[in-house]
Amino acid sequence: MLMSVQQTSQKKAAKAARDASKYWKKWHLTWNVLSLVAVAAAYFENKLVASQEMVDNKTYYWFLAVYFAYLLIVTVIGQFTNGRLHNYNGHFAQLNISLGVVLIIQDLLTEKFAVLEQPFFVSFAQILDQMRENAALLWASTLSSLGLWVVSFIVGTLLGVVLGLGMGRYRQFNYWAFPYLKVIGIIPAAAWMPLTMVIFPTSYMAEVFLIAFSVWFPVAFMTIGGVQGISKEYFESAKTLGFSEWQIVRKIVIPGALPSIFTGVYTAMGLSFTMLVISEMIGAKVGLGWFINWAKGTGNYTQVYAAIVIMAILFSVLFALFTKVQDYFLRWREKRN
Repeated sequence: MLMSVQQTSQKKAAKAARDASKYWKKWHLTWNVLSLVAVAAAYFENKLVASQEMVDNKTYYWFLAVYFAYLLIVTVIGQFTNGRLHNYNGHFAQLNISLGVVLIIQDLLTEKFAVLEQPFFVSFAQILDQMRENAALLWASTLSSLGLWVVSFIVGTLLGVVLGLGMGRYRQFNYWAFPYLKVIGIIPAAAWMPLTMVIFPTSYMAEVFLIAFSVWFPVAFMTIGGVQGISKEYFESAKTLGFSEWQIVRKIVIPGALPSIFTGVYTAMGLSFTMLVISEMIGAKVGLGWFINWAKGTGNYTQVYAAIVIMAILFSVLFALFTKVQDYFLRWREKRN
């Protein structure tokens, strides 16, 4: 029982130390109050300053109200607690102030004084209103893009990991495969677009190929380096203990290469997002890339910005989820340190 209490206490202390190093800006009530003032100022600026353009700002007001309520709640909680939320809100308080200032400036330059004129420049209020009007189509496009990306990314990652483990572990396989990897892998995936439209029977299969192709090379390349960087002493000890080849791969090769694999996957994510948008512009009938291309064709750049905002949110969420997965599988590094 005592050991259990001590372990729990140690875990809490380690978590608190990680939070302190991650959210290093100290809590200051002044900064948090100023973030509330900045968001409130963005509301009153939009409400009181006369507009040069006809805009329905109801969605924008709802956004500001929700944002203000969120900041108010976390500020109150952070003031009377000393946990993760306290550190998190204290760290990002100054960024919240800057966001309020940015909202004011962009609104003045676009909607209010029309320094940056339509159709190429629009206010954030116009973008939110456009997202509300096209909610059904944007939602369908987001789900389509997400489904396409997940399938393609999994295919490309698995292919890269398997090839990387094989080339890193087995010299004979590396001898035959690595030269082709160096030549084919460095070709940009976009260069294969004309051929994929002819080779594959459907545009969906062509899109999967292009995105997977952009993923497999960085994953395979980093996996090879991870496997080759494992100390030979581990393999010698495993052979002494009578490990089979499968046990060596499962208990030494994969865990040892895992940090490099995640580095390759992290790099591949950015490339896959780029290829997702490009591939959807050539043959897709729905998707965020298709939506941008369609909106550009109709001259509605507010819709283009709406899709870009959704992309930013979607890709940020995917990156955050991947970071959580990486932290879980590499949690042994924190224990070692």
